[in-house]
Amino acid sequence: MRRLLALVVFLGAAAYLIHEYLKPAPRPLPPPPPVVEEPDPGPMFSEADVARIRASLKDGDSNVRWSAAQLLYSIRDPQLGPLLEQMIAEDPDPEVRIKVIGLMKGREDLVRLGGLVRALSDTDKDVRIKALQAIGDVGDPSVATWVTALLKDPEPEVKIAALETLGRFQDRRKKEFKALAEKLKKDYEEALRHAAEHQR
Repeated sequence: MRRLLALVVFLGAAAYLIHEYLKPAPRPLPPPPPVVEEPDPGPMFSEADVARIRASLKDGDSNVRWSAAQLLYSIRDPQLGPLLEQMIAEDPDPEVRIKVIGLMKGREDLVRLGGLVRALSDTDKDVRIKALQAIGDVGDPSVATWVTALLKDPEPEVKIAALETLGRFQDRRKKEFKALAEKLKKDYEEALRHAAEHQR
């Protein structure tokens, strides 16, 4: 019986070895395809094109002016900040002025407090409200004087927006004060710990 068991084990091992020997060798993986570097397409708009788009900001059609502003925004025109500020001050269509303020809010590098402050005296109440909201988003309390002046605005909605903006300034100041207090407390505790270690 032991011999039979040994013979079965031997035959099983032999069969396994023969199977492994006859199995085809794995094919090597093909080399990865070469990396094809696409050439840089260069700028999509020439300087002349960009100059034409900038000139369209003064077009008689408000849709053309707004489309030009959006296009300059999307191609990140380096002159866009001052151009948008000028549009807020001079564009004849209040809807365009409101949209331009919204466009400025999208990018911190475009936010110009001067343009937003000028918009606070706009003849259209919705422009004033949008400017107040944008100033609140920026959170710079240096313009609080101009915001406070709108508490006397004849439009109740503008007064409410001015109060909300001033409240946001206060919230920001509270956060900044809290962060400063926490830092000073941490520095104080660190100084105490160092002093205790040196006394040992």
